[in-house]
Amino acid sequence: MKNLIESQLYNPSVVLPMVALMELMVSLDFNLGQVGAVVATRGARAALHRSRDLLCSLHGAHA
Repeated sequence: MKNLIESQLYNPSVVLPMVALMELMVSLDFNLGQVGAVVATRGARAALHRSRDLLCSLHGAHA
């Protein structure tokens, strides 16, 4: 079990988001309300961007 946890901790797909969240929390003085709002806004922005890309690629395929 210890080896599994250690291997996951050193995986960049786990570590990099954790570091980004920690940086965000430090920059907002650990205000969880603000952190939640920023994370939700970034998620919504990413979803909108992906939706636009998908719609553009579908529109381009039919043209």
